[in-house]
Amino acid sequence: MNKDNLNALFRNYIARFDELNEPVVNNETYKWRAIEQVQKCWDLSADDLSEMIKRSFSLSYNLINNRIVQPATGLSVLAHIEQDAVRNALSMLLTDTEDVDQKQDQALNFVDAINALLEKHFPGKWKYTQDMRSAIAYLSMIKPAQNYMFKSTPAHYFARYMGYINDIGAGQTFKLRYYYAMCDELVEHIKATPELLEIDASRPCAWKDPSYHVLAYDLIYCLEVYGLVDGMREPPLSTKASNSQQTAFRIQKAAELQAETEKLQDQIDLLRNQLNDLSDCDLTGKTMKTKAFGTVTISRHDDHSLFFVAGGKERQFLLPDCISKGFLIPDEQSIRDRYNTESSLQQQIGVLEREQRTLNRELAIYQQ
Repeated sequence: MNKDNLNALFRNYIARFDELNEPVVNNETYKWRAIEQVQKCWDLSADDLSEMIKRSFSLSYNLINNRIVQPATGLSVLAHIEQDAVRNALSMLLTDTEDVDQKQDQALNFVDAINALLEKHFPGKWKYTQDMRSAIAYLSMIKPAQNYMFKSTPAHYFARYMGYINDIGAGQTFKLRYYYAMCDELVEHIKATPELLEIDASRPCAWKDPSYHVLAYDLIYCLEVYGLVDGMREPPLSTKASNSQQTAFRIQKAAELQAETEKLQDQIDLLRNQLNDLSDCDLTGKTMKTKAFGTVTISRHDDHSLFFVAGGKERQFLLPDCISKGFLIPDEQSIRDRYNTESSLQQQIGVLEREQRTLNRELAIYQQ
């Protein structure tokens, strides 16, 4: 690895440690608390496997689930129906092995087994779908000393800044052994940096990670998300590969990223179609309760706003948030449901579009 850049990352991480872990906005210590919850609750022999899975991952937030996909929820729901099958699949996933290629095969087999059951019981419900990322998340939270958390964009960003030559790939070309080897190397540097070990020990969480695997992931994640690049020199795409190898690498990487952005676009289009299918709703003349003005009557509205007169002035509230957030409260539950759905769909689209912009920025690097 590029030791100068790595040392700069350590310095920047230490300098911004309080900011990264302040409890209201960033709160990156939640990763440790999420794993602590899993360590307290995980019991593969539990009589109620569904409830055990739910409690175990209850603090995982966006480490597994997000607003768009909810594989951990899907796993818990499926365990309520197919408890023995889910227990067997998890047992195979968690079988100890030092062969990382075998670990990846176990993860792929787990994904295939669970997705087949999900398709049987919840056909077309893609938000429960499992993938390699969710399988790695389960491994890293249940057995953190043997595994590492993974998120594609920060991992590739870290590899490029640190001059890590082995391509960890993406999608069908993902190589878990290269990612784990990169993390193993990072952990060795962590262990040789007393200042980093000291500040990690001060982390406001009862559970400590003696393997430093969670810290390794946190460094990888924070480098990209918080831009901890002060004092770094951005390295070339490959420090040792030939020109032809670099060209082939660029082409392959660009194709993988393009495929990911197109997959996101398909999901965005699906959500937009759901938005377009929402019924039209004429609220003119409707009376509604408000938090600030009592009961009001909607005088007019357009696609984006509701208008009413209160205190001698015309007031404008933006849709759909004015209803979904409870500033205006229609009597009819159907109207509230309609605008709650619109707000949820818009939020989901926003999340996907932000992820797509991140991928497009990375894609631009490989298209230069």
